[in-house]
Amino acid sequence: MQRNERIAIIGAGIQGICSALYLQKKGFNVTLFDRDEPGNAASYGNAGHFSPYASLQLNRTDILSDVPAMLLSSRGPLALKWNYVPKMIPWFTKFIFNSSKSKMMHTAKYMHQILNLSLDAFDELFQEIDLDGLVENNGIIYVWEKKGLKSRDLEINIRKELGIDQQILTPKEIHDLEPNIKPFYHGGVFYKYARHARNPKKILIKLFENFLNKGGKFLKLNIQDLDFDEKKTCFKIRSAAIFI
Repeated sequence: MQRNERIAIIGAGIQGICSALYLQKKGFNVTLFDRDEPGNAASYGNAGHFSPYASLQLNRTDILSDVPAMLLSSRGPLALKWNYVPKMIPWFTKFIFNSSKSKMMHTAKYMHQILNLSLDAFDELFQEIDLDGLVENNGIIYVWEKKGLKSRDLEINIRKELGIDQQILTPKEIHDLEPNIKPFYHGGVFYKYARHARNPKKILIKLFENFLNKGGKFLKLNIQDLDFDEKKTCFKIRSAAIFI
């Protein structure tokens, strides 16, 4: 059933395009906005994992104790401009408050409910395009050294509590599954139902083309602001320029 409402989505990455396709299924007229071509930002440079087990987010009880080591390591995942610290204090205070066990479990519980539907949701969209071997269904292995055992135990226990299917691996089992990995590891876990995209951008482009074929529109605009008109119950979008 075609509907009269028009919907604008800012961001033509994997989330924006998938959302647009599902809105089209509901009969909405959808327009995608992005300052770049579809799939040129995070959706291009990601690992390409379909990971419905990834329920834990950054508000973990163990993350705060790991921060000093991250900051001191030149190879760590966290970098900080020290002159920006005063501005970060209000945000950091809220982050600490939301890193309690109860807050962590609240986030993990509802993330699990969403992610548990993700593979079926992707399959529904993938039925309309030709994947042509772009997705591998071989599962995903995570391995770690002894120094990461505390954090890994936390993840495993929470996923067990949420009912997530996981197989704990010994070093020998890891070697049997992946003999070409250098044996630096002391443990691992296998998610047999997880998937991997061999070329995330190519999948995204196929989905984007399907969106256009169904009547969707794409405008290459640098959106800078949104104004909500309460009388007309709509948004006004202000852009800086049109890129050709």
